[in-house]
Amino acid sequence: MSNAPRGRSFDEVVQARVGREETFADALLQEAVQEMLAGELDLARSLIRDVIKGSMGYAELSRRTGTPEKSLVRMFGPNGNPTAANIFRVLAQLQRHSGVSLQVRSVRAPRKRSTKAGSASARRVA
Repeated sequence: MSNAPRGRSFDEVVQARVGREETFADALLQEAVQEMLAGELDLARSLIRDVIKGSMGYAELSRRTGTPEKSLVRMFGPNGNPTAANIFRVLAQLQRHSGVSLQVRSVRAPRKRSTKAGSASARRVA
């Protein structure tokens, strides 16, 4: 067995960078919201957890939201299931803490071409 010092986990590296680099923290929070909107809730929760731990921490977030610290830790843990109200309350405080304002805008997704037999292009080929 080696006596070499244990390295930091990836999460610890990310959280340390959140604390050091304002633009990284802002981008991570933005990515969390984008993942949430895309239905990737586990990933979004993990990213929010990294932002919380790397910035204000659970104790300060608890004070600001009025939600018990242990509840916040559970909500954003691997098996957490925060309500929409709790997510938005947390996001509001993270935005206030960082001085960033996230905005949502709609973008039309490209439409997939239909290859059904009833489509005009399929009828022309037949």
